[in-house]
Amino acid sequence: MTGVYLRRGLLAGLVAGLLAGLFGFAFGEPSLDRAVELESHAQGGEHSGAEEAFGREEQKAGLFLATTLYGAAMGGAFGLVLAYMRGRAAPRSEWSRSLRFAATIFAGAVLLPCLKYPPNPPGVGADPATLTARTTAYLAMVVLSLLAVLFAWRLSRELEGLAKPTRHLLVGAVLLFFWALLLILLPGFGGVGEAPADLVWNFRLSALGTQAVLWAGIGCVFGLLGERAETRESSTIVAEGGSR
Repeated sequence: MTGVYLRRGLLAGLVAGLLAGLFGFAFGEPSLDRAVELESHAQGGEHSGAEEAFGREEQKAGLFLATTLYGAAMGGAFGLVLAYMRGRAAPRSEWSRSLRFAATIFAGAVLLPCLKYPPNPPGVGADPATLTARTTAYLAMVVLSLLAVLFAWRLSRELEGLAKPTRHLLVGAVLLFFWALLLILLPGFGGVGEAPADLVWNFRLSALGTQAVLWAGIGCVFGLLGERAETRESSTIVAEGGSR
């Protein structure tokens, strides 16, 4: 079963990565082009340091390769985790389980870190002296947020004797409490300076949208493949039962 889920996750990730690349190309690249142009003007029309190895056209083409490979990696991990949780979580359809898990990962690993450390376009709010600190803080936010999700899931299993509304409200409150602590306690790194507000927000929304498309795609494609497999298995069982 683990191999089946892994292959299913890889395929879902490849499809979702391609869709995410299309979204990023349509909505993110215009903002990135504008940011690069503004950065070039701020430097007097010349890039500091060594010449770029890849121009903007090559970078745009590489976007699809990057999102597809990233999607495949995330999809594979997604499938492995769901294979592990198959007999440990409440029984649900493949579709429901896949969508729930994808939404949870998006909220914990993407949305919450984005609220605390939103991405900025090139040359905006990026002090090279804080690069290591910013990277460490972001990774800490992702890991701690996912640990909070795992704790909430374990708590939900421990409280299965309670009524569903009570259990859901209690677990949700605990999760929101831990997330609020992370937003408050982890350090911030300043604003975006004098960058145009519309450029910054368009870039951030496109980055968040690309991730949303990726995880929605993984959840939907994985769930559809799972539903198809379940339907095929049910048909086989019925056919074998009728032939006896």
